[in-house]
Amino acid sequence: MAERWVLDLQGKRIHLSVDGGCGGTTLGLHCAVDEIQDGGRVLWASPHMPNATRFSQLFSSLNIVEASRFHAMNLIGNMERCVDAIVEAEQNLPSVGLIVLDDWCKPTGRIPSRHMKAVTDLKKRIDDSTTLLLISKAGTEVNGNNTEVKPRSEAVLKDGGFEIWTLQETEQGSKILICDGTKIVGKIEDSGFIF
Repeated sequence: MAERWVLDLQGKRIHLSVDGGCGGTTLGLHCAVDEIQDGGRVLWASPHMPNATRFSQLFSSLNIVEASRFHAMNLIGNMERCVDAIVEAEQNLPSVGLIVLDDWCKPTGRIPSRHMKAVTDLKKRIDDSTTLLLISKAGTEVNGNNTEVKPRSEAVLKDGGFEIWTLQETEQGSKILICDGTKIVGKIEDSGFIF
């Protein structure tokens, strides 16, 4: 029987760079379920809510009380104000263990410096034990010959203290997560990522 991925995220600052449509939001929700099952609380900030079907599939293992520890926030407008709202929520809600910023920047092009400054500020202002997971679309190679995920603003984010993780999909539909120098291959099922 396949096992659900379990990732050690405690207190990490992660930028997950994904090929569009390969499951970045699903991986974020997968991590959110894990955090909630461990007794923590999740702040989810995004310009839009995750797909309702995928959300209900992943959250079906949680009871209503557990699911109430997932807090969605709208991530539109002034990024600095969004960061202030996230920090205020993290400081005022008990047991926040994971903050996810999904689609926190435009899907193409260079990530604006004001967004980079805002996420670096957020990283500094939250509790050291709280995990920060940024999810964004990967860049593309101009020559188009490279099949690996190309994280945008990788050097700046690394210098800012973020681990760079990548997620991509193979032609056969498998998912490849590269994190901490480790390559994990699996697939998505209703309960989340499995290997």
